[in-house]
Amino acid sequence: MIKADQAQEITDGSRNVLVGVLDSGIDPDHPDLQANIDTADSVNCSDAGRPDTSETGWYPTTSDHGTHVAGTIAAARNGVGVVGVAPNVKMAAVKVVNDDGFIYPEYAVCGFVWAGEKHMDVTNNSYYIDPFEFYCEDQPDQYAPKEAVRRAVAWSTKQGVVHAAAAGNSSYDLANKTIDRGSPDDSTPVLRTLNQGCNDIPTELDGVVTVSSAQQWPTGSTTSRLSSFSNRGLGVIDVTAPGSSIYSTVVKNNAWGTKSGTSMASPHVAGVLALMKGAHPTWTPEEMVTQLKAQADDKPCSIATGSGAPCTGTDEDNSFFGAGMVDALEAVQ
Repeated sequence: MIKADQAQEITDGSRNVLVGVLDSGIDPDHPDLQANIDTADSVNCSDAGRPDTSETGWYPTTSDHGTHVAGTIAAARNGVGVVGVAPNVKMAAVKVVNDDGFIYPEYAVCGFVWAGEKHMDVTNNSYYIDPFEFYCEDQPDQYAPKEAVRRAVAWSTKQGVVHAAAAGNSSYDLANKTIDRGSPDDSTPVLRTLNQGCNDIPTELDGVVTVSSAQQWPTGSTTSRLSSFSNRGLGVIDVTAPGSSIYSTVVKNNAWGTKSGTSMASPHVAGVLALMKGAHPTWTPEEMVTQLKAQADDKPCSIATGSGAPCTGTDEDNSFFGAGMVDALEAVQ
Protein backbone atom coordinates (compact mmCIF):
# COMPACT_ATOMS: atom_id res chain seq x y z
CA MET A 1 0.00 0.00 0.00
CA ILE A 2 2.95 2.39 0.59
CA LYS A 3 5.23 0.82 -2.10
CA ALA A 4 7.83 -0.24 0.46
CA ASP A 5 8.54 -3.38 -1.56
CA GLN A 6 9.37 -1.24 -4.60
CA ALA A 7 11.48 1.15 -2.53
CA GLN A 8 13.49 -1.78 -1.18
CA GLU A 9 14.44 -2.78 -4.70
CA ILE A 10 16.48 0.44 -4.56
CA THR A 11 17.57 0.51 -0.91
CA ASP A 12 16.84 -1.04 2.48
CA GLY A 13 17.90 2.22 4.11
CA SER A 14 21.16 3.62 5.44
CA ARG A 15 22.97 2.14 8.41
CA ASN A 16 23.77 5.73 9.40
CA VAL A 17 20.09 6.51 10.09
CA LEU A 18 18.84 6.14 13.67
CA VAL A 19 15.15 5.99 14.59
CA GLY A 20 14.07 6.59 18.18
CA VAL A 21 11.13 4.38 19.13
CA LEU A 22 9.44 6.32 21.93
CA ASP A 23 7.32 3.54 23.33
CA SER A 24 7.28 0.65 25.81
CA GLY A 25 10.74 -0.71 24.99
CA ILE A 26 11.95 -3.20 22.38
CA ASP A 27 12.48 -6.93 22.83
CA PRO A 28 16.30 -7.13 23.01
CA ASP A 29 16.69 -10.67 21.65
CA HIS A 30 13.96 -10.91 19.03
CA PRO A 31 15.53 -12.45 15.91
CA ASP A 32 13.95 -9.82 13.67
CA LEU A 33 15.10 -6.87 15.79
CA GLN A 34 18.29 -7.69 17.67
CA ALA A 35 20.70 -6.74 14.88
CA ASN A 36 19.09 -3.33 14.41
CA ILE A 37 18.88 -2.14 18.04
CA ASP A 38 21.34 0.58 19.02
CA THR A 39 21.82 -0.37 22.66
CA ALA A 40 24.23 2.51 23.37
CA ASP A 41 21.58 5.12 22.54
CA SER A 42 18.65 3.30 24.16
CA VAL A 43 17.26 4.64 27.43
CA ASN A 44 14.48 4.36 29.99
CA CYS A 45 12.66 7.65 30.59
CA SER A 46 9.91 6.27 32.83
CA ASP A 47 11.80 6.95 36.08
CA ALA A 48 10.12 10.33 36.71
CA GLY A 49 11.60 11.63 33.47
CA ARG A 50 15.20 10.95 34.49
CA PRO A 51 17.21 9.10 31.82
CA ASP A 52 18.07 5.62 33.07
CA THR A 53 20.95 4.31 30.99
CA SER A 54 21.29 0.98 32.78
CA GLU A 55 21.96 -2.03 30.59
CA THR A 56 18.42 -3.40 30.82
CA GLY A 57 16.43 -0.25 31.64
CA TRP A 58 15.07 0.08 28.12
CA TYR A 59 13.84 -3.51 27.98
CA PRO A 60 10.07 -3.89 27.41
CA THR A 61 7.52 -3.12 30.07
CA THR A 62 4.50 -5.37 30.53
CA SER A 63 3.46 -4.30 27.01
CA ASP A 64 4.82 -5.51 23.67
CA HIS A 65 3.49 -2.38 21.93
CA GLY A 66 6.96 -0.92 21.31
CA THR A 67 8.27 -4.22 19.99
CA HIS A 68 5.41 -4.40 17.47
CA VAL A 69 6.02 -0.80 16.37
CA ALA A 70 9.75 -1.46 16.00
CA GLY A 71 9.16 -4.40 13.68
CA THR A 72 7.13 -2.26 11.30
CA ILE A 73 9.89 0.33 11.19
CA ALA A 74 12.94 -1.85 10.79
CA ALA A 75 12.55 -5.60 11.20
CA ALA A 76 15.65 -7.02 9.53
CA ARG A 77 15.77 -8.74 6.17
CA ASN A 78 16.98 -12.05 7.57
CA GLY A 79 14.77 -14.74 6.07
CA VAL A 80 12.42 -15.05 9.06
CA GLY A 81 9.27 -13.28 10.19
CA VAL A 82 8.60 -9.90 8.64
CA VAL A 83 10.62 -7.19 6.90
CA GLY A 84 10.27 -3.61 8.13
CA VAL A 85 9.77 -0.56 5.95
CA ALA A 86 13.47 0.35 6.41
CA PRO A 87 15.14 -2.95 7.35
CA ASN A 88 18.73 -1.69 7.35
CA VAL A 89 18.36 1.34 9.64
CA LYS A 90 19.11 1.31 13.35
CA MET A 91 16.63 1.84 16.17
CA ALA A 92 17.02 3.08 19.73
CA ALA A 93 14.51 1.99 22.36
CA VAL A 94 13.41 5.15 24.20
CA LYS A 95 11.10 3.80 26.87
CA VAL A 96 8.45 6.37 27.78
CA VAL A 97 5.80 3.95 29.06
CA ASN A 98 5.68 2.71 32.66
CA ASP A 99 4.59 -0.75 33.77
CA ASP A 100 1.02 0.49 34.26
CA GLY A 101 0.87 1.61 30.64
CA PHE A 102 0.99 5.38 31.22
CA ILE A 103 3.04 7.96 29.33
CA TYR A 104 3.28 11.02 31.54
CA PRO A 105 4.57 14.40 30.29
CA GLU A 106 7.94 14.14 32.04
CA TYR A 107 8.57 10.80 30.33
CA ALA A 108 7.89 12.30 26.90
CA VAL A 109 10.01 15.38 27.62
CA CYS A 110 12.90 13.09 28.56
CA GLY A 111 12.36 11.07 25.38
CA PHE A 112 12.35 14.02 23.00
CA VAL A 113 15.35 15.66 24.65
CA TRP A 114 17.25 12.37 24.59
CA ALA A 115 16.50 11.98 20.88
CA GLY A 116 17.84 15.49 20.28
CA GLU A 117 20.94 14.97 22.38
CA LYS A 118 21.75 11.75 20.53
CA HIS A 119 21.05 13.42 17.16
CA MET A 120 18.58 10.79 16.10
CA ASP A 121 17.11 11.24 12.64
CA VAL A 122 13.49 10.19 13.23
CA THR A 123 11.24 9.41 16.19
CA ASN A 124 8.02 7.45 16.23
CA ASN A 125 5.36 8.37 18.79
CA SER A 126 2.46 5.92 18.89
CA TYR A 127 0.73 7.32 21.97
CA TYR A 128 -0.96 10.30 23.53
CA ILE A 129 0.34 11.74 26.76
CA ASP A 130 -1.54 10.77 29.91
CA PRO A 131 -3.65 11.49 31.81
CA PHE A 132 -5.49 13.85 29.40
CA GLU A 133 -6.49 12.90 25.90
CA PHE A 134 -6.50 16.65 25.21
CA TYR A 135 -4.40 19.27 27.01
CA CYS A 136 -6.14 22.66 27.21
CA GLU A 137 -4.23 25.94 27.34
CA ASP A 138 -6.83 27.65 29.54
CA GLN A 139 -6.24 25.07 32.30
CA PRO A 140 -2.99 25.72 34.23
CA ASP A 141 -2.51 22.06 35.21
CA GLN A 142 -2.62 21.15 31.52
CA TYR A 143 -0.94 24.17 29.94
CA ALA A 144 2.33 23.69 31.82
CA PRO A 145 2.96 20.08 30.70
CA LYS A 146 1.74 20.88 27.19
CA GLU A 147 4.24 23.72 26.95
CA ALA A 148 7.01 21.53 28.36
CA VAL A 149 6.40 18.84 25.74
CA ARG A 150 6.08 21.47 23.00
CA ARG A 151 9.47 22.93 23.91
CA ALA A 152 11.08 19.49 24.02
CA VAL A 153 9.70 18.66 20.56
CA ALA A 154 10.80 22.03 19.16
CA TRP A 155 14.30 21.68 20.63
CA SER A 156 14.82 18.16 19.31
CA THR A 157 13.58 19.27 15.89
CA LYS A 158 16.26 21.96 15.91
CA GLN A 159 18.81 19.21 16.52
CA GLY A 160 17.68 17.57 13.25
CA VAL A 161 15.07 15.09 14.46
CA VAL A 162 11.81 14.65 12.53
CA HIS A 163 8.81 13.22 14.39
CA ALA A 164 5.89 11.01 13.32
CA ALA A 165 2.93 10.46 15.64
CA ALA A 166 -0.32 8.53 15.77
CA ALA A 167 -3.49 10.60 15.35
CA GLY A 168 -5.43 8.55 17.92
CA ASN A 169 -8.11 5.88 17.95
CA SER A 170 -11.31 7.64 19.09
CA SER A 171 -12.92 8.25 15.67
CA TYR A 172 -12.66 11.89 16.74
CA ASP A 173 -12.69 14.98 14.54
CA LEU A 174 -9.58 16.78 15.80
CA ALA A 175 -10.50 19.89 13.83
CA ASN A 176 -13.82 20.28 15.64
CA LYS A 177 -13.35 19.36 19.27
CA THR A 178 -16.40 19.43 21.52
CA ILE A 179 -16.20 17.23 24.62
CA ASP A 180 -13.86 14.76 26.30
CA ARG A 181 -15.42 12.00 28.40
CA GLY A 182 -12.34 9.93 29.18
CA SER A 183 -9.87 12.19 30.98
CA PRO A 184 -8.09 11.95 33.32
CA ASP A 185 -7.54 8.31 32.45
CA ASP A 186 -5.56 7.42 35.58
CA SER A 187 -8.37 8.38 37.99
CA THR A 188 -12.08 9.22 37.69
CA PRO A 189 -12.83 10.79 34.29
CA VAL A 190 -14.92 13.97 34.18
CA LEU A 191 -16.95 15.41 31.32
CA ARG A 192 -14.94 18.29 29.83
CA THR A 193 -15.95 20.91 27.28
CA LEU A 194 -13.13 21.45 24.80
CA ASN A 195 -12.04 24.46 22.77
CA GLN A 196 -9.49 25.00 20.02
CA GLY A 197 -6.80 25.54 22.64
CA CYS A 198 -7.15 21.84 23.54
CA ASN A 199 -4.80 19.46 21.74
CA ASP A 200 -3.86 15.82 21.58
CA ILE A 201 -0.12 15.85 22.28
CA PRO A 202 2.39 15.17 20.87
CA THR A 203 0.57 14.55 17.57
CA GLU A 204 -0.97 18.02 17.26
CA LEU A 205 2.19 19.94 18.11
CA ASP A 206 3.86 22.02 15.40
CA GLY A 207 6.31 20.10 13.25
CA VAL A 208 5.00 16.64 14.19
CA VAL A 209 3.62 14.51 11.32
CA THR A 210 0.06 13.50 12.31
CA VAL A 211 -0.83 10.07 10.89
CA SER A 212 -4.30 8.61 10.40
CA SER A 213 -4.93 4.91 9.81
CA ALA A 214 -6.14 3.30 6.59
CA GLN A 215 -7.22 -0.28 5.99
CA GLN A 216 -7.27 -2.42 2.87
CA TRP A 217 -10.71 -2.32 1.33
CA PRO A 218 -11.77 -4.70 -0.01
CA THR A 219 -9.56 -6.99 2.07
CA GLY A 220 -6.53 -8.16 0.13
CA SER A 221 -6.69 -5.34 -2.40
CA THR A 222 -4.32 -2.44 -2.98
CA THR A 223 -7.09 0.10 -2.32
CA SER A 224 -8.03 1.39 1.11
CA ARG A 225 -10.40 3.46 3.21
CA LEU A 226 -10.14 5.10 6.63
CA SER A 227 -10.00 2.66 9.55
CA SER A 228 -13.16 2.97 11.62
CA PHE A 229 -11.25 3.81 14.81
CA SER A 230 -9.00 6.48 13.31
CA ASN A 231 -9.12 10.09 14.40
CA ARG A 232 -9.47 12.55 11.56
CA GLY A 233 -9.53 16.32 11.01
CA LEU A 234 -9.20 18.76 8.14
CA GLY A 235 -5.95 20.66 8.50
CA VAL A 236 -4.81 18.33 11.29
CA ILE A 237 -4.10 15.00 9.56
CA ASP A 238 -0.90 15.23 7.52
CA VAL A 239 -0.72 11.80 5.88
CA THR A 240 -2.18 8.31 6.20
CA ALA A 241 -0.66 4.82 6.35
CA PRO A 242 -1.83 1.24 6.93
CA GLY A 243 -2.93 0.65 10.53
CA SER A 244 -5.49 -2.18 10.51
CA SER A 245 -4.45 -5.80 11.15
CA ILE A 246 -0.72 -5.12 10.90
CA TYR A 247 1.50 -8.17 11.34
CA SER A 248 4.74 -7.48 13.20
CA THR A 249 7.06 -8.58 15.99
CA VAL A 250 5.85 -9.38 19.53
CA VAL A 251 7.66 -10.24 22.76
CA LYS A 252 6.02 -13.55 23.69
CA ASN A 253 8.13 -16.44 22.37
CA ASN A 254 10.04 -13.95 20.17
CA ALA A 255 7.19 -14.32 17.73
CA TRP A 256 4.90 -12.27 15.50
CA GLY A 257 1.33 -11.10 15.82
CA THR A 258 -1.33 -8.70 14.58
CA LYS A 259 -2.35 -5.34 16.04
CA SER A 260 -4.52 -2.45 14.83
CA GLY A 261 -4.48 1.27 15.54
CA THR A 262 -3.04 4.55 14.43
CA SER A 263 -0.14 3.27 16.57
CA MET A 264 0.50 0.81 13.75
CA ALA A 265 0.11 3.46 11.01
CA SER A 266 2.64 5.91 12.45
CA PRO A 267 5.64 3.52 12.30
CA HIS A 268 5.02 3.01 8.59
CA VAL A 269 5.54 6.76 8.23
CA ALA A 270 8.59 6.70 10.50
CA GLY A 271 10.02 3.98 8.28
CA VAL A 272 9.41 6.05 5.15
CA LEU A 273 11.07 9.05 6.80
CA ALA A 274 14.04 6.84 7.68
CA LEU A 275 14.36 5.72 4.05
CA MET A 276 14.07 9.34 2.95
CA LYS A 277 16.80 10.48 5.34
CA GLY A 278 19.16 7.81 4.04
CA ALA A 279 18.54 8.90 0.45
CA HIS A 280 18.72 12.62 1.29
CA PRO A 281 20.99 12.97 4.33
CA THR A 282 21.24 16.76 4.13
CA TRP A 283 17.49 17.41 4.28
CA THR A 284 16.23 19.18 7.38
CA PRO A 285 13.17 17.99 9.32
CA GLU A 286 11.12 20.74 7.68
CA GLU A 287 12.24 19.69 4.21
CA MET A 288 11.45 16.06 4.98
CA VAL A 289 7.92 16.85 6.16
CA THR A 290 7.31 19.00 3.09
CA GLN A 291 8.53 16.25 0.78
CA LEU A 292 6.65 13.52 2.65
CA LYS A 293 3.37 15.36 2.07
CA ALA A 294 4.21 16.33 -1.51
CA GLN A 295 5.09 12.75 -2.43
CA ALA A 296 2.04 11.18 -0.75
CA ASP A 297 -0.49 9.62 -3.13
CA ASP A 298 -3.75 11.60 -3.11
CA LYS A 299 -6.68 9.77 -1.55
CA PRO A 300 -10.12 11.23 -2.15
CA CYS A 301 -12.77 11.28 0.53
CA SER A 302 -14.41 7.90 1.09
CA ILE A 303 -16.91 6.33 3.43
CA ALA A 304 -15.57 5.49 6.90
CA THR A 305 -16.17 2.03 8.35
CA GLY A 306 -17.91 3.22 11.50
CA SER A 307 -19.00 6.22 13.50
CA GLY A 308 -17.36 9.60 13.28
CA ALA A 309 -17.43 12.79 11.28
CA PRO A 310 -17.65 12.37 7.49
CA CYS A 311 -14.77 13.25 5.21
CA THR A 312 -14.34 16.87 4.18
CA GLY A 313 -11.83 18.57 1.92
CA THR A 314 -10.32 17.93 -1.48
CA ASP A 315 -8.65 14.97 -3.14
CA GLU A 316 -5.31 16.66 -2.42
CA ASP A 317 -5.97 17.42 1.27
CA ASN A 318 -8.85 16.09 3.32
CA SER A 319 -9.86 15.26 6.86
CA PHE A 320 -9.41 11.50 6.50
CA PHE A 321 -6.07 11.17 4.74
CA GLY A 322 -4.43 14.60 4.80
CA ALA A 323 -2.09 14.82 1.82
CA GLY A 324 -2.61 11.11 1.11
CA MET A 325 -0.95 7.70 1.49
CA VAL A 326 2.78 7.93 2.14
CA ASP A 327 4.93 6.76 -0.75
CA ALA A 328 8.15 4.92 0.18
CA LEU A 329 9.24 4.62 -3.45
CA GLU A 330 9.28 8.35 -4.09
CA ALA A 331 11.05 8.89 -0.76
CA VAL A 332 14.16 7.10 -2.00
CA GLN A 333 14.28 8.61 -5.49
